[in-house]
Amino acid sequence: MLNTAFEMTREDGFAALTARKLAERLASSTQPIFRAYENMDTLKEDLFYKCEGFFGERMEMSANGFEPSYLSMSLKYIELAQREYNLFALLSGAEQYENNEYGVYLQKGNTEDIIRSLPNADELDREEGENLIKLLWIFTHGLAVLIAGKRIIIDKEGIVGMLERAYEGFYMAQKY
Repeated sequence: MLNTAFEMTREDGFAALTARKLAERLASSTQPIFRAYENMDTLKEDLFYKCEGFFGERMEMSANGFEPSYLSMSLKYIELAQREYNLFALLSGAEQYENNEYGVYLQKGNTEDIIRSLPNADELDREEGENLIKLLWIFTHGLAVLIAGKRIIIDKEGIVGMLERAYEGFYMAQKY
């Protein structure tokens, strides 16, 4: 049921998903849906976490073998925001199901690996590294919103340049 709702959200966005349409796709009535979910909001919450996991897994895979990790993960996040716009719209919506400011970026507790991969990581203590990652996440998310929403048009090299300059600025702000 959740996988089908995920695919339907992927295709048409969450706003187009109704219990009736989901039931039709599942070749059932709406009864099984409302046995599993109290209402569409609880389904949306599960979809949110599924989207977060989907983005997080792909970002984590992109971090393997490319340094620095923050750059490869940021690029993958922006790419996913463009390619999977309907999922990104759900993920970046105003609802917040957990108090986790940058959960997708730091999926599965890989904070240490990301901090170690940062340029000049040996000059950062843990708190500085975590603050730097938060700032990078906020910048990356804002950039993804602008690019996915077609508010700005920028190529990959331009994105890399912006991310690198943001890192340098945030790094300097942490150290001085």
